[in-house]
Amino acid sequence: MRDVRRVLIAEDDFMYRATIARLIEPLGVTCVAVADGLQAAALLGDLSQEFHLVITDFRMPGGSGWHVVEAARRHRGAALPIIMQTGESQYSDVYLRAEELGVPVIAKSDIFSLLVPAVEAALAGGAATGA
Repeated sequence: MRDVRRVLIAEDDFMYRATIARLIEPLGVTCVAVADGLQAAALLGDLSQEFHLVITDFRMPGGSGWHVVEAARRHRGAALPIIMQTGESQYSDVYLRAEELGVPVIAKSDIFSLLVPAVEAALAGGAATGA
């Protein structure tokens, strides 16, 4: 029996949170979903909780995706994979900063085609890709 992988989802929009969970739960993961970056950062700081992947929105009230990335790096190190998804994909600075941090970005319009392969790659230890 393989270990269950836990994925932290930080997304302020309920429908996107539910969609992300619905897309990736068939991969055999357990999703822990929160509505903002501050909640995600608090969970990442609680080292009694294990996470194998973080999926975060870029823009959220109560702590942005960058806040989540910073908390993940500070508390979990660079080995914890992170995928950022955003409706702000028209802004090149989002992609440039994400590339600096080693975080792939997926446009929300592409989550149906790109999220599952990115999650599979991240959980397998490969580089997740975004568009």
